[in-house]
Amino acid sequence: MKRIIGIVVDSTLGLSNEYAQEHHITVVPLKVLIDDKEYIDGQIHPDIVVEALQQGKHVKTSQPTPELFMAAYEEQLKLYPQVICLTLSKTLSGTVNSATLAQTLLENNNVYVVDSETTINGGLYLIEELVRYLDEGHHIVDALGYLEELKERGSLIFTVDNLQTLVRNGRIGKVQAIIGNVLKIKPILRFRRGVLDLEHKVRSFKNVILYLSDEVKKMLNFGKVCAYIAYVDRSVEAKELEHELFQLGDQVRVKITGVISPVVSAHVGLGGLGIYLTNE
Repeated sequence: MKRIIGIVVDSTLGLSNEYAQEHHITVVPLKVLIDDKEYIDGQIHPDIVVEALQQGKHVKTSQPTPELFMAAYEEQLKLYPQVICLTLSKTLSGTVNSATLAQTLLENNNVYVVDSETTINGGLYLIEELVRYLDEGHHIVDALGYLEELKERGSLIFTVDNLQTLVRNGRIGKVQAIIGNVLKIKPILRFRRGVLDLEHKVRSFKNVILYLSDEVKKMLNFGKVCAYIAYVDRSVEAKELEHELFQLGDQVRVKITGVISPVVSAHVGLGGLGIYLTNE
């Protein structure tokens, strides 16, 4: 059945160019600034941000303008009578404000802006499920309600090498960062519905993997689990985690979605390894 609703997303959701083209999705890019040199998210190799972080360079990001979102809406409205725009969490970026302002300026009530309340590969999961749902022929009210159900079920758990990057970007308190860095522990953070919490502390990446595996085992009590793994510079650990989760059986759908978006990597920092978990 042909989809009757268009989709706009921002670049942090990590859609591949092939996926976006196949499903006629318009991607609005954020920007990365490294020592005042500007790069477009989605057109920059993730290793450039990783190398900049390793070299201690100043890495900043900037959100899209309302004009970019307006152009994206107009492009989708040529193909579809209604459009859903999904952005990364408003607690991490003002991108959703630009998207909302664009809808207001366009004066078109057929554009619906939705805060994903997540990041890394959480948004990717939401989009993939939304596309599948819309391809079944569902209408806008049902689709918006379905997105809320998906957001309620899932959460993102991740770790980093150093909490200072999150402190510098105002994502976590300084006291928590000092505790983590002084003890040389691996912090485990959970991001759920736009709220970031320091959930646990362990001593090594091995213990991070054990903790995440245990979380998946708990969720299996409530049915099938989807686990999407992403990373900044921890591809080996990502494969180790994938292997551990495969051992839990066919009730766990697990895949590595790849390197975290350069814009998000700039805020997460080195050592970033994240897993989006949800019951299906």
